[in-house]
Amino acid sequence: MLKKDEIFLRLVQFVSKTYLNFSDLNAFRVAAVLIIIHFNHKIPHILLTKRSSTLKIHASEISFPGGTYNEVDKSLCNTAIRETREEIGINFTYEDLIGNLSTVYTLTSDYAIVPFITIQQEISNPQILSQEVEKIIDVPLFEILETIKEDTEHWQLYVGGAYKFGYQNEVIWGATARILKQLYDFLVTK
Repeated sequence: MLKKDEIFLRLVQFVSKTYLNFSDLNAFRVAAVLIIIHFNHKIPHILLTKRSSTLKIHASEISFPGGTYNEVDKSLCNTAIRETREEIGINFTYEDLIGNLSTVYTLTSDYAIVPFITIQQEISNPQILSQEVEKIIDVPLFEILETIKEDTEHWQLYVGGAYKFGYQNEVIWGATARILKQLYDFLVTK
């Protein structure tokens, strides 16, 4: 099991602090999410949310806290921070972020999603503050990464392979799975 400093050292090699230019994403709606790695339970966990079943797109899917860029946001990292606060009530600052992973794209809703990362020893208890969120899922990081499987149900949608992960009775697929796959590659694959 990797400790906080070891996770940081592995991830910092792969994250970018040079945030992309919006002109690179013209054909897409732009969103940002926050991967919150925390050690409240002595081992690394991540927070995921289950989206409400009443939403028009991505209903009942598992995602990271985050959402669509808004003009009040000065940058995409501000989008991730704002949306996390609005959805689950945890405040972060720009200085809390170590960078971002590669952008992932949704194929059904035309989103470009930039995943930012923070690693915290402890976080406050998350609370559902938005009607967009049905449930907050606090997942042991390496336990979920070890559940990786090829996604044979959705493979035809993706060039380069499709993956899925599982936790309890939830299946994580699509953009969230592609973000988890990046974590898997950086933290588990040798």
